[in-house]
Amino acid sequence: HRHHAEVQLCCQERATSGLALQLGLPEGSPVFHSLLVHFDNGVALQCEDRYVNPRHAPHYLSVDFALTTPTQHLLAVAPTWEAQFTIQSGLPTAQEAVLLGIAPAEPCLVIVRRTVSRGEPVTLVRLVHPGSRYQVQGQFTP
Repeated sequence: HRHHAEVQLCCQERATSGLALQLGLPEGSPVFHSLLVHFDNGVALQCEDRYVNPRHAPHYLSVDFALTTPTQHLLAVAPTWEAQFTIQSGLPTAQEAVLLGIAPAEPCLVIVRRTVSRGEPVTLVRLVHPGSRYQVQGQFTP
């Protein structure tokens, strides 16, 4: 498998009230926003729409995401102590469908995850995977 990512967006924005609440910031505070598409052997497998609390990753916007992933960078600078997530099936947004090269009506696996380090929120991310290209696999042994 050969992974590569294409950065669609990497910028600073102002936190909306809902986002500020999720990241423990005052409304209107600066927040970092990145949007990447991850590929495996040239096939789009994931759209990653991420917001980051700048207090925990002040150099996030200068990271070269062709060399590392946002997750790898964030684990290095703000180790995850806690993660809250939801997993559901859903439809992509119009933008996600275009970025993933799928029909707007294609079911997707959608994961929304918020991570916390040392008691403070670090990131909120929406991960969208085309249902026709992705499966969850695991094993459990007691």
